[in-house]
Amino acid sequence: MDPLLVRLNLNVSSREEVIEELAALYYEKGIVTNKQKYIAAVNQRESDGTTGIGDGIAIPHGKSSVVSKAAVAVASTANPIDWNALDDKPVKYIFLLAVPEKSDNTHLELLSELAGTLMDDDVREKLKKVTNVLDLEKIFESEVK
Repeated sequence: MDPLLVRLNLNVSSREEVIEELAALYYEKGIVTNKQKYIAAVNQRESDGTTGIGDGIAIPHGKSSVVSKAAVAVASTANPIDWNALDDKPVKYIFLLAVPEKSDNTHLELLSELAGTLMDDDVREKLKKVTNVLDLEKIFESEVK
């Protein structure tokens, strides 16, 4: 997990603001070459169905030719926001995936592994106690093999 792709306690009030903030990180790091095209890819995926998996977690993702390498950006929000999640509850933890257009199924494997990890009750409880990037890294170092 890249600590430079983590934003904790974001002061945002909408899904669009979270995606904009994390896409800006990708752009700054050269992971996406065109922020608006990447955001359009994420929004297109969101229009196909919610990526809010429940329990305050969303895993939005965008697959686009403007993505130079696969990456995961992580955010927690200062206040829960509406994401039209499967459980109809607001979201506080967002894991935004950037996926190169010409990638194979690697992103599906990453998405599946991440979702599986985040469905673990212990992981979700630890996530609620995260106060810094190191806390977050420890969760995923111990859970993702």
